[in-house]
Amino acid sequence: MKKIEISLTDEQYATIKNEIERCSKLNMEETVMTGSSFTVRDAFAGFSWMEFEMHKKIDLGDVNWKFVE
Repeated sequence: MKKIEISLTDEQYATIKNEIERCSKLNMEETVMTGSSFTVRDAFAGFSWMEFEMHKKIDLGDVNWKFVE
């Protein structure tokens, strides 16, 4: 199986983790199910950023990613 590795800062990781916890709690309270998505946008080599969306879209800023064999 091939993998894609995305490197996050501690702040980006905490943002995602906190948003998942907050939205999951809200989903349980309101008895709804929402999905989540990660979008990595690549303008050109060396310039990529990531967005996370569950209840709202959050721009996480610059990220580094690569294909892992």
